[in-house]
Amino acid sequence: DDSPSLEEFRSDWPPVPDQARTSNKDYYFNSYAHFGIHEDMLKDQVRTGSYMRAILGSKQLFAGKTVLDVGSGTGILCLFAAKAGARRVIGIECSDIVEHARAIAEKN
Repeated sequence: DDSPSLEEFRSDWPPVPDQARTSNKDYYFNSYAHFGIHEDMLKDQVRTGSYMRAILGSKQLFAGKTVLDVGSGTGILCLFAAKAGARRVIGIECSDIVEHARAIAEKN
């Protein structure tokens, strides 16, 4: 058997990152935690309106379906999908804006 042993296989792995250090991913997700960036995107009428028209104009694609929105931010696309008739909508957001998104969803 030419397969490497478990120890040989593991010896090629990079070290586990220090969990206490801030990574590039932390900077990326934290940049979306501030409401200002989401406010800018929501106020972009061409962008938001295009998404709204595309989703609401394609109700036959959403009706009765489960929709997964990864990186959902404020949840605006989730709301559009629900309005288009999705049976279930799941929004996943890694930044702290998720608390605002939860409140927005509960009010709508």
